[in-house]
Amino acid sequence: MVRLHGDDYDALVQAMLLAAGLGTRLQPLTDLRPKPIVPVANRPLAAFAIEHLARSGVRTIVANTHPQPEKVESALKAVCPTQVELRFSREKTLLGTGGGLRKAHPWFDESQDSVIVVNGDTLFAPDLPRAYAEHHARGAVATMILRRTSDPERFGAIGIDAEGSVRTLLGTPNDDRVREVLMFTGVHILAPEAFEAMPESGCVIRSAYRHWVDTGAPVIGLVDESPWADLGTVSEYHRLNLELASGSFAWRGVEPRDGCILGGSIERPENIRRSVIGSNVHVGEGVVLDRCVVWPGSRVDRSATDAVITPKHRIELS
Repeated sequence: MVRLHGDDYDALVQAMLLAAGLGTRLQPLTDLRPKPIVPVANRPLAAFAIEHLARSGVRTIVANTHPQPEKVESALKAVCPTQVELRFSREKTLLGTGGGLRKAHPWFDESQDSVIVVNGDTLFAPDLPRAYAEHHARGAVATMILRRTSDPERFGAIGIDAEGSVRTLLGTPNDDRVREVLMFTGVHILAPEAFEAMPESGCVIRSAYRHWVDTGAPVIGLVDESPWADLGTVSEYHRLNLELASGSFAWRGVEPRDGCILGGSIERPENIRRSVIGSNVHVGEGVVLDRCVVWPGSRVDRSATDAVITPKHRIELS
């Protein structure tokens, strides 16, 4: 099994940011903002993936967009590092991960280079330079970055053999060469020829990957144990914000203070405990907030514990 660890790799690579999803499980938050720009630790959610790609040497990122594309594109351009060129592939109708990749591929200048693919709704900082180097060294059509978990089926169970070759997807086919079953993190690297197998629309796993694994094409799985978090529900959203504020989920560039992440307009921080508070938030006299996530521009006139508060919502969590 191949394991990832930090070494430098000088190639400047290109990446695809999957950012076209509807975020229905995150409603009602996504009724106000599309999921890629929902605020997490006071920055757009997809900014975390963009930052890590930039630090890993990526210089061109193509992001697919669907709901409110102008709003998403403007917000992501504002947080994109200056050394990265951010381009967009708009989808009038959702094309799925496979269709989105197929449509976006012409936006890359280097069509003969491999492409790193990341989800815009995940906080995960794997060793991409090492994975990119391993992908090329082994001549893989696709390289999947995997993690160990007690419930790999929840995130797409991937079975690998002793050499790290992917033998099963989502539990099939039966293969006695499988030595370990892991979860797919959503991060993968695709060789140029991989795009020939992309469907017009649909899931990349159930189409292209299914074809490659079933026909014995070189697909490898690399294990990376870096912290990983996926924002699927409001409860998960609330928890991750508080973990970033407490420092229990560390992310480079996020610097909590006294268990909080506070916007610049907070006048009485002594009333704020273990919370993330956005900019231009009005907190009423005597209001105490504990374990709360408050969006920019919100007004809070009543104390709250374990809540997500937006300009339109007050969602209390047990």
